[in-house]
Amino acid sequence: MGQEGISAFIIAGGESRRFGEDKALFRYRGRPLIEHVVKIVGTVISPVSIVADKAERFGFLGLPCYPDILPGTGSFGGVYSALLYAGTGRAFVFACDMPELNPGLIQFMAAESGGFDVTVPEVGGAYEPLHAVYAKSCLGPMEASLRGDQRRIISFFSEVSVRSVSAEEIRRFADPARVFRNINYRHEALDD
Repeated sequence: MGQEGISAFIIAGGESRRFGEDKALFRYRGRPLIEHVVKIVGTVISPVSIVADKAERFGFLGLPCYPDILPGTGSFGGVYSALLYAGTGRAFVFACDMPELNPGLIQFMAAESGGFDVTVPEVGGAYEPLHAVYAKSCLGPMEASLRGDQRRIISFFSEVSVRSVSAEEIRRFADPARVFRNINYRHEALDD
């Protein structure tokens, strides 16, 4: 089931310094971590693409893989790149290390994103910018923030219309403490 006007992008360009190896390819519950994300996202949104350098390492997924347009700008640069590459008006962006994504929540957020520049979960006063929908209208404000050497994705949020998805709304689909859980250290992947 697709969401019209939205493309999905998985950000997998991180250096995995804390993890100690390429965490996107780390075998988690029998499959590479990124494959969990691809499978869940792909049930709701098509097309799915990846933003990462060294595209060949993701060849087994059979998905388009695009390089960062502004190398060295971290996940913010990855989101910016995804939006530039998107052949649709909006891009739903995900981190490659969130294996417990929820299709119902993804579908809800995609449906809610019309008319907003950013649709993003907000739990306990903190945004989840790597589980968010960005409209092409964000490109100008993003560029300005990146030129100003900002590295936090949320740095441009004050310049655009933001639809915050509350913990209460998220709970209709998933536990907010689990659904956005990302794996930064090997022991987090092994403890499961």
